Amino acid sequence: MRFPLALLVATIALAASTETSVETLIATVRSAIQHHTADKSLAGNLRKLTLAEHPDLRTIEELESEGAGPESVAALYDLSEFSADSKPAATAPLKPPPPAPTIDEQRAAFREISRNALHYTAGLPDFICTESIHRFTLTPDRFSLTYPPWKQKDALTVKLTYFGNHEKYELTHINGHAAGRGYESSGGAVSEGDFGSMLLEIFVPESETKFLWDHYTLLRKRLTHVYSYRTLQEHSHFKISIGATPDGRNTVIAGRHGFIYADAETRMVMRITGEAESIPTNFPITAQSNMVDYDMAEVGGRRILLPLRAEQRMKTPQLQYKNVVDFHDYRKFTAESSISFDK
Repeated sequence: MRFPLALLVATIALAASTETSVETLIATVRSAIQHHTADKSLAGNLRKLTLAEHPDLRTIEELESEGAGPESVAALYDLSEFSADSKPAATAPLKPPPPAPTIDEQRAAFREISRNALHYTAGLPDFICTESIHRFTLTPDRFSLTYPPWKQKDALTVKLTYFGNHEKYELTHINGHAAGRGYESSGGAVSEGDFGSMLLEIFVPESETKFLWDHYTLLRKRLTHVYSYRTLQEHSHFKISIGATPDGRNTVIAGRHGFIYADAETRMVMRITGEAESIPTNFPITAQSNMVDYDMAEVGGRRILLPLRAEQRMKTPQLQYKNVVDFHDYRKFTAESSISFDK
C-alpha cells in the first residue's frame, strides 16, 4: 500500500511551499501514524515544513501519546522552536483533559512526587549500561524559510558505570572505532548527570525551586501530572561547561526552568525538561536545554525506573549543538567488575 505514503509526501510537499497551519500539521502527523509511516521518514518530511503558527507544548505531547516516534517528536520541537516568533495556534487541545485537581490534591500529589525524587538515587542498585550518543550540529540560515537540517558530527559509545551513587563515563568507541581518549576530551558538547543528579538539583530544599501544577497530559498513554519549576541562579547547582579537556573547560552556574512529568499512579518522575536561564553574557554558550525520559528497565532480575533517552541542546552565536542519547544494555554491577573514580 504505497498510495497513502505517496499522498502524505505530496501533501507535505504542497504544504512546504507555503506556511502550514498547526491544524494541518496535526492532520499530517495523525495520517502518518494511521498509515504506519516510518518514524525517520515522517521526521524528515516534517523538517521541510514552515509553520505559520506556533504549536503549544500540549499539542506535541498529545501527538507523541498518539504514536509519534522519538525522531518525529524531536522534529516537532524543532518546528516549535523555529516558529517561536509566530502567533500562537488557536487549535484547542486534541483531547479534553480531565478536570484539574484541587489545590489540596495538587499539594498531596506533589509531596509524594518530591519524596520519591529525593529518594530516587538511594534506591538504585549498582549497575553498568551503554550509552549511544549521536551528536549533531546546525548552522542557522537567517535567509531560509525552512528549518535547516541537523548534520551528524559523530556517534559515541560510552560505558556508564553507576556504583555507590557515583557515575563514571568511559568512552569506548567513536564512529564504531576504538576510542583513544577520554569522554570529556572528545570535543564538542558532552552531557552527564542523567542518573538522579538532575532530580536532586531540582528538588533539594537548598535549591529553593518553585513548583506550580500546570496540566495533565498522557505520557506513553498513562495519565501524567505536569508541574512547572524554576530554580534561580543564586540557589542553583546547575553547571554548563564547554572546552576540549577537563582542565581547560570553562564552566558557569546557571538558573533553570522547565517541567517535570510524574505518573499519576506511581508518583514517579518520568520526564524532566529544562532550559537554562541567567547565563552570563560573556559565556560562549547563549542557550541550553535538555530533556530526560525515564522508563522501567530490568537490572539483575529487578524492574527499576531508569533513564531511557535524553536530549541536550546548546547554542552559540554561530552554531547549535544537539546530543541524542539512548541508554541500553543495563546489567548488574557484579563482584567481578572493577572501577575507580576520579576525585
